[in-house]
Amino acid sequence: MQKFLSKYALAAHLALLAVAPLFLFPFVGDDAIATVLLWLAPLTLVWVLMEPSRRADEMLHDARQRVAAAIAVDPLFWFLLAVAILAGLRWANDGIKMAYDAETFRWFLKEPAIVFLPGCLSGRGALPFAATLSILVLVTGCRHALGKSARVAFLFAATSFAGCAALVAVAGCALGHAGCLRAAACAWTDASFAGTAFALHFLGGLVGLVGAYERKWGSAIFFYSLGVGGTAAGLYFFAPVPVIGVFLAAGILLLAASLVSVGWGKGRTLAFKCLASLMLASLVPVLCAFGFAPDGLNEERLAPLLGDGTIFPGGFEAMRNLLSSIAAKVFWEHPWIGTGLGSFPLDIKFGATAADWPLLTPGQASALNGWWQLVAERGIVGALFFAVALGFLGWTFVRRLVACFGKSFFVPVCLLGPVAAAAVAVETFFDVSFLRADVLMALAAFIALAGAALPAVRPSRSEASNPKQESANHG
Repeated sequence: MQKFLSKYALAAHLALLAVAPLFLFPFVGDDAIATVLLWLAPLTLVWVLMEPSRRADEMLHDARQRVAAAIAVDPLFWFLLAVAILAGLRWANDGIKMAYDAETFRWFLKEPAIVFLPGCLSGRGALPFAATLSILVLVTGCRHALGKSARVAFLFAATSFAGCAALVAVAGCALGHAGCLRAAACAWTDASFAGTAFALHFLGGLVGLVGAYERKWGSAIFFYSLGVGGTAAGLYFFAPVPVIGVFLAAGILLLAASLVSVGWGKGRTLAFKCLASLMLASLVPVLCAFGFAPDGLNEERLAPLLGDGTIFPGGFEAMRNLLSSIAAKVFWEHPWIGTGLGSFPLDIKFGATAADWPLLTPGQASALNGWWQLVAERGIVGALFFAVALGFLGWTFVRRLVACFGKSFFVPVCLLGPVAAAAVAVETFFDVSFLRADVLMALAAFIALAGAALPAVRPSRSEASNPKQESANHG
């Protein structure tokens, strides 16, 4: 294990950065999580620049120059840096809150100091800013500094860390910790579920387990299996039934592709070993977690499917439609920069009518539709930042995939990014978990890994003879 961590230290650092919020979310607030990320992100960036994976017969200083040059000409790096600056601006321009006007005897929405710039709810901007910086480091490291085996090592370490974090949170529930129990209740008032982040690392674990077997990391399989089982328990314990269903479908697809890949390349015996390890690793922790589940937890998770009026007074779909209409109205009134990060709970208070309140649960803070809440709080500008970053990663993936068309080439990690993104996109139609820092960080890393795992587009002979054209292709 020590040799593994020594050889793949960069992968371990990137994995720790990606998983850090999952260790902290039940026990501390957003500010403490942001502080940890702001310390970890620069340290991990130093590792990206100083200890990148080396190619065959490549010296360390050559690897450093190669990675630094690739980052310098990477437009996505500079775009994400601009996004980080925007997130920092939102954090600095906070101050959105409810205020009382004693002269007119009414409540009103107090705007930030600079009304024509993006802002955020008071005290809500630190974590989005820290998460954006972390995404910048994760995407950069996964795109430019990890080699083939190091990508598997990243999945290995991330799944192991996330599994440990899940088991700690489940143990906290068993011991009656208030924060862990609150997360396990999967309340639809905020519709932000930590189980989504555990689900993403579970998907990464399915792919990474095959890679670990292929590389004969036998001494580490036990720890890795524990991580896969822990993330499965985290998905069960900290996500409602609809979310579990979405990610189980995605997991079956990834597992089938991974087993076919290893069976085709290494033989059916190894494929059966992978499947047996996965089943044992997943079922045992989930069954244990089921025994620790608080009273009424399963009934609350099934409530949206059963139309339980005790949790959703007018029905889940009726409340969701109402909240989506409020978000749409907010968006059309503030289309460009939205009403600010974290402001939608206040928009509900000002947008709901007397006839609407019987349909809403007390303390409702989510639109139950992440796409509408995204444009309501961030506007067109904020939504475009999301779309451009994901579009660039997707374009890189598709471009390389097209270049590989017709060749005998398949790596399961190439499917991880698209499948994970599709699962999160489907889930976002009924919750806002994709706006969580841990979800965004894991998703960005997996999409970057998927694109980097495909062979780079090589110039043709005619292009290679033209240095300017070759330089443009690599850019």
